[in-house]
Amino acid sequence: MKIFSYKTRFFSALFIILLSSCSKDFLDKNPTDQPSTKTFYTSKNSIDMALTACYSTTQDVTLTVFLLPAYDCMADNGMIQTTWNNIPTLTQGPITPTSGGYIDMVYSYSYRHIARYNIFLKTLSEYQGADVSNELKLRYEAEARLLRAMRYFELYKFYGSVPLVTEPLTMENQYQPKVEANKILEQINADIDFSIANLADVSYAGNVGHLVKASGQVLKSRVLLFDAYNDDRTAKSEVMSKVKAVTSEIISKNYYSIAPSYRGLFCGELGKQEGNPEFIFSVKYLAPNNVPASNYSEAGRYISSAGSPGGALIPLKNFANEYEFNNGTPFSVSNPLYDATNVYKNRDARMGKTLFTGTVTYENGYTGGPITPNSPTGYSYYKHIQGSDAKDIYNSQNFGSDWPLMRYAEVLLMYAESANEVDGPSTAVYNAVNQIRARGDILMPPLIPGLSKDQMRVAIRHERRIELAFEGFRYDDVKRWKIAETLLNMPASESVISKSFAKKNYHLPLPQAEIDISQGVLIQNPDYQ
Repeated sequence: MKIFSYKTRFFSALFIILLSSCSKDFLDKNPTDQPSTKTFYTSKNSIDMALTACYSTTQDVTLTVFLLPAYDCMADNGMIQTTWNNIPTLTQGPITPTSGGYIDMVYSYSYRHIARYNIFLKTLSEYQGADVSNELKLRYEAEARLLRAMRYFELYKFYGSVPLVTEPLTMENQYQPKVEANKILEQINADIDFSIANLADVSYAGNVGHLVKASGQVLKSRVLLFDAYNDDRTAKSEVMSKVKAVTSEIISKNYYSIAPSYRGLFCGELGKQEGNPEFIFSVKYLAPNNVPASNYSEAGRYISSAGSPGGALIPLKNFANEYEFNNGTPFSVSNPLYDATNVYKNRDARMGKTLFTGTVTYENGYTGGPITPNSPTGYSYYKHIQGSDAKDIYNSQNFGSDWPLMRYAEVLLMYAESANEVDGPSTAVYNAVNQIRARGDILMPPLIPGLSKDQMRVAIRHERRIELAFEGFRYDDVKRWKIAETLLNMPASESVISKSFAKKNYHLPLPQAEIDISQGVLIQNPDYQ
């Protein structure tokens, strides 16, 4: 699958020259061994390659393939059985500015990507070539700004108040102070609104990998929902009304639908990702030559192998027990449908497409199991994993799997959540949830009629936890619902390791290393000073 052919290696040299000089005189000179913006950006083709390099940031396995499933392990769906990015220690607490791990990683990687988008946007604004029309420039700007909004939204969710950088930095202004969180939110919304107004209003499947209007609307809905609840856990009706309106527009276009194969959403080997009617944005891992070579082994550990996730990412029993029986009744060992010899039998089919026990046989016939064969919960992770063999177990270059970042099922769930808070459990709310449950290879029964608003809220939250498991939503969900400090203080008997979440952890500390090098410009978040 392509985004107008990835060509990324040219880009590092270009960005180095833009960010590495010490004086204006030096910047005014073209280097003899590297391209400059004046000599490189001479045609539409060069602009296209630069935009492609912006998209290539989504291929960064650290923030997608690794971190998105790990978000669920920072919550109550799983745990990480290695020291990767210090997640086990951080979930145990206490969290401090020197804790490192993902606290440092999200900050540094996000600004690294934002720098790339800012350079592209400045270059695009200055490009005078007649081969790029004003209409196309607006669309390219919209794509880069939406990518920037995605990264700033991650910063906003994690830290709240952070530096706001919308122009390329120089040595003279490289240290930036924080701005208030509401200013970050204003910039996020400005970028999103611009993208919605200027991106192509077509299906993602028909737009060769480019972001589309619905992609902006999905992010808009996520941003609204993140601040849609009061501290007493009640919904903000005005915000929910906005979410309902935005998601209703996506639904009304009829560009998207629930794909018949749940496994096909995540497994490229099934051949169901190209043109998938459910995808609204996805990361393009096109084998064999568009993932940076240094990332082959890293991407492969999640995308292509049974090894690392099955051993390192351990789904928790309380998450496994969230899967209903296939008649729609809640899990219970006393239910006549329960089979102690096969816990997947008579269960929601998504369970066996998300977890496995012991070994698993993939679509290509390869049978694999976790690196750590004795899972402390009895469950191993399967959802994003693809078949492999012994010699290729850590390589992704033989697989061309997408990693879906936005899909229609999430739109239906966001619509259901917002519409239930505004209107109660209407027919439209039922229809939204039941479309997901009726997926061709799932076929769960529809929700029982006559649910109250509170009961429907529970049903929708259950459906989010099951449908979107290990796609990076659970940690944000329990925070935005204001239940993290209740739900994420878990004893080891429930989560293998004890987990701790303090109220101040709704915002995390800025990395102490960034504070130290900022020459007093960057100030730590209040609860961590």
